[in-house]
Amino acid sequence: MSGRLYGQQALQEGFVPRLVGLHHKDGYQVPFAYPEGAPVVRIVGGRGSGKTALLGAVHDAYNGRVPLARVDLGAPGFGEPGVADGDGDVPNASRITYLLYLLAYKLGLEVRRFGKQMTFPRLSLGLLVVTAWRPLNSDETDVRPPDLRRAEADLRTLITAEDPDVRRRRESLGRWFDVVTDNLPLVLSAVPGLDTIAGIVLDTARAQLVRSEPDKGALAWWGGRLHRSQGYQGDSLQRLFQFVRGFRRLDDRRRTAEEHLVAALLDDIDANYGALRRLNKKPRPLLLLDNAHTGVGHTFLDLLDSGLGAPGRTPTRPAVLATLLGKGNRHPPLTEVGGDAVPQARPLVLGIPAIERAHIAEMLSRVDYPDHLPRVVARYSGGRAASARILADAAVRRVEEAGTIRSGELLDDAAPTLLAKLLPDPVMRERLVLLSAAADVGTRRALWAYAHPEDHSEELVAARVHEADDYRIRSCLDGDRALDLLLRHRLAATTTHERWRDTQLRLRSLCDPRSDTYLHHTLALGRVEEVVSVLHHRFTVAPPGEWLTALNLICAAPHPREGYEPPAGSPTLSCTACGSGAPGPHHDAVASLVPLLWRLSDPLTLAPREDELTTVRIALETLYGNKAAHAAYREASAAWPARLRAGTQAPDLPVSVLQEGAAS
Repeated sequence: MSGRLYGQQALQEGFVPRLVGLHHKDGYQVPFAYPEGAPVVRIVGGRGSGKTALLGAVHDAYNGRVPLARVDLGAPGFGEPGVADGDGDVPNASRITYLLYLLAYKLGLEVRRFGKQMTFPRLSLGLLVVTAWRPLNSDETDVRPPDLRRAEADLRTLITAEDPDVRRRRESLGRWFDVVTDNLPLVLSAVPGLDTIAGIVLDTARAQLVRSEPDKGALAWWGGRLHRSQGYQGDSLQRLFQFVRGFRRLDDRRRTAEEHLVAALLDDIDANYGALRRLNKKPRPLLLLDNAHTGVGHTFLDLLDSGLGAPGRTPTRPAVLATLLGKGNRHPPLTEVGGDAVPQARPLVLGIPAIERAHIAEMLSRVDYPDHLPRVVARYSGGRAASARILADAAVRRVEEAGTIRSGELLDDAAPTLLAKLLPDPVMRERLVLLSAAADVGTRRALWAYAHPEDHSEELVAARVHEADDYRIRSCLDGDRALDLLLRHRLAATTTHERWRDTQLRLRSLCDPRSDTYLHHTLALGRVEEVVSVLHHRFTVAPPGEWLTALNLICAAPHPREGYEPPAGSPTLSCTACGSGAPGPHHDAVASLVPLLWRLSDPLTLAPREDELTTVRIALETLYGNKAAHAAYREASAAWPARLRAGTQAPDLPVSVLQEGAAS
């Protein structure tokens, strides 16, 4: 069974029933949202956002009630037990044909209350010829058994005859089909384990080949469809066997052939809905396609879009839900299909919304948890339901066992699991953990060269870093703040204090001493006074918006593990802004802000105390000093305490740039 869904009920309980025509729990029918055929519904979300759980919930609701096929387009064998991953470049098969075999098999299973099982005569005929027939003059090495070659040669003679004997041709078709069936494991050798499923699907093809006239049934469908294409001659059966040549070209003609096969699937589904089923408004079949962002997924969705939009009378089409890895916040949320909404977009793309704080509290509700815990879970989950679940479960276990929990201990427990889920490739995961210490491309490469002296050339170093960054982008996690926090936590947790110092010193040495990044690494070393002195000097010359932005970036510096001590002999710089005199109120304000904002930017920090928020407000008001040119400091003094109370941390504290001027 599927787990609890968060923020997806509008689609699961409201929209899907209107696509299928059947309530998600009870047996009563639901009016179709799209009487003339629904668009493919694409559901976009990141890893751990709940895409697979959503399909699982829909599957559980309709399994055994409507014809249903659920496949994982990113898994070997599309997730079917016993079926291996197939080679998509062999002449007699493609990833699309493997998928169509599986869909026809699953949709054709018995559904007790649906009535007669669905059959796929058009599709089975097309799959049979592209899988088993070898055109004349093929350059493939023929390792097939002699009986299969003899049956094919005999059938070829009859198919190519201008005026074939119908009876003899039927007999020859029957013999060829029987030999193909006996040798299916060999015929489908590119996909071990598919032969049993294919045999069940192809049973339908025998009747169409042996008993049907070329101008009737599924053969007539292929004859008419191929007649509208160029290059096909003869009767329907002859055109069907010529169709194999286009499929075997491994170029654009294969895509056209796959388009015909998907059209056969859709028209077979429609043909299973006769007048009685239409009159009774029987529910529609349901296709659930997980991980459709893969190559085969994109191809199949494009073919479905094309087939679903084909002109003609109003056909019965399947309801299709496809999940894709991506950034859900770039699309309308699932909540937009709640109520009676009927979006008209084709294709229809919806994003999975971020998990809410109330959902996290629900996950933690089994124990009496500390007030700050939901904030920590929200911060490290990045809005992903599965990540929040992992964190919440780890927290509940610790509270049940020890009666309390520390945020650092929670992350020590959960971070490896979270990172493994978000970044499944262990090599790339470890690279990104190391590189999380650097702040830009240049220092990332230098850090890699420092940590891996065996990679001698600049080209190799650049390639290693690029591979890691590209993997993160392909995982749709570029710019993901929660992942950054997890990577840095893991780096600190697996790095000695000495190694931490060496890494930060190395990174700092690569930066311009006048840059914010230099001060960022200086603060990560624990050299607070040095940062305060430089920022006080900058305060005297920099526009307020620029200064506050720099403060944001610098105070977002990572924190070492507990017990770390700054490097011995750290320089104590005299403040050039203060000169030889005692520190003034502006210096004191900066000295209050830097360590406090840095500590409050630690993602493991508890909620700030009111006296700490008061300190932030007073320090910013001091920097404002009733000067009109310093209005940005006044606005920050009002906004930052409220944002900090709500859980915002550097570098995300708001900065106003509407009124700027140099400090006097």
